[in-house]
Amino acid sequence: MTDSLDDRIRRLLDRDEVLLASPWQLFDDVRSASDPAFYSEAMGAWVITSYQLLHDVLVDPATWSNRSPTATYEFRNPVAEHADAIEQEPEMVEAVRRFRNRSRGRVLNTADPPEHVRQRRALNRAFRPARLRALEPEVKSVSDSLVAAFARRGRADLVQEYAVLLPMVMISRMLGVSEGELEMFKGWSDDFAIPIGRARPSRDEVRSYIKSEYEFDEYFSDLVEQRQAEPRDDLISDVANAEVDGEPLTYEERMGALRQFLLAGNETTTTLLGNIGHRLATNHGLRDHLASNRDLVPAFVEEALRHEGPVTGLFRVATRDTELGGMPVAKGEFAWLAFAAANRDPELCPIPHEFKVDRSPNDHVAFGYGEHYCIGQGLARLEGKVGTNAMLDLPNLALADDHSDTFMDSYILRGRTQVLVTFDPLPIVEGDA
Repeated sequence: MTDSLDDRIRRLLDRDEVLLASPWQLFDDVRSASDPAFYSEAMGAWVITSYQLLHDVLVDPATWSNRSPTATYEFRNPVAEHADAIEQEPEMVEAVRRFRNRSRGRVLNTADPPEHVRQRRALNRAFRPARLRALEPEVKSVSDSLVAAFARRGRADLVQEYAVLLPMVMISRMLGVSEGELEMFKGWSDDFAIPIGRARPSRDEVRSYIKSEYEFDEYFSDLVEQRQAEPRDDLISDVANAEVDGEPLTYEERMGALRQFLLAGNETTTTLLGNIGHRLATNHGLRDHLASNRDLVPAFVEEALRHEGPVTGLFRVATRDTELGGMPVAKGEFAWLAFAAANRDPELCPIPHEFKVDRSPNDHVAFGYGEHYCIGQGLARLEGKVGTNAMLDLPNLALADDHSDTFMDSYILRGRTQVLVTFDPLPIVEGDA
């Protein structure tokens, strides 16, 4: 008996390995069954695969709230139940209390206008184009040092030895914190991602999530106070001293922004770089063509974002009775905006499943659109460009014989956990460590 569409969506929610690796046929089948959206009982949400319909939702934040982008309200029930139990542990009492209070606040990706508009106005300076342009030599320097660590071996895991580290080092430097604590920051970032794409988190996962938020706030609240007194040229100073019309951000807005900068500043870019590495290591004709035509790299990065973007989909909730393409939607109902599916909508681009480096126009929504267009997209694109060039510099890059595709344990964040490659070892260069 063939599984129904909703059965297959339930399998995606349960993080079925086959569907995490390749959700594309499911999305095509949902699109075929949509008129123009499909309501999934398993997800408790309308599943939107149409580029135009997704676009219409994104440009209407008054109707479609962003207050719970990574899960429906049902997700809160197991989290709350675990938190009740975790609060009985003496060492977790204060962390859970603070977690409950923090969850009432809405910052950036959980905020709606006018709060979101105010926050973006205050924080846009942190990712201003001039700062990003000035960062490019530093991104290249960090990239070079990471490659030098494995270049003479002729073998590497491009995820763990490169894609994880490049954005992690850069966001740490931009924040103005010690690189000696990268492991701690990465642990926090990984824990912040626990609620993203896990429909039923375990108690241990919820404990790690709450504990990491508490430790993060303890660490960064002191730094924010220091930067208020003595500002520097870093993201913490930007957040600590951000104002709109003379009004500073609240404590919760500052902490929420910094948490999101840490998470978004590395998790999604790591995924992008890993996917890029996999493509270059498997499509040797494309690899060689790009190596000889480096001016195509920016377009290649855009097509990588469209074809295999880091974020599969995010939620919106209706603030009032409305409709989706003529279909009635009640206030409080959720819609799952499947960005990855919309990016392969035939109405958006011809032959959508084919990777075309010269695709033009390429109006993908890998970074969202409208009110919540990714504030850090410029940094992600810069690191994607630098990372692509670094991988193209590895002669005869190819997947290792012992590579196997394994994907993140999330139906929202889609990326490989390893990309094992081989290449011709690079010679020792004078001055190498």
